[in-house]
Amino acid sequence: MKNHFEQNEYHGDRLDRHREDINSTNSAIKRMERRMNRLEAKVQAQEETIEALEGVIENQQVVMARFRSCECAKGRTFG
Repeated sequence: MKNHFEQNEYHGDRLDRHREDINSTNSAIKRMERRMNRLEAKVQAQEETIEALEGVIENQQVVMARFRSCECAKGRTFG
């Protein structure tokens, strides 16, 4: 049977390992949160780009519709 000193030392070592595990886990969580924030910013930028491109496409469609209805476009074919 272990004496009290050995038991306390054993439990102290286990507590230290648990603290190290907790600190490591917390660090990993913080890294993942930072990565997630960067990815969310990228997604937001991509969504804004898509919205801008959709606006460009709509404008192009309006321009093409006006051009097709114009006298100068009569008799021409467009894809």
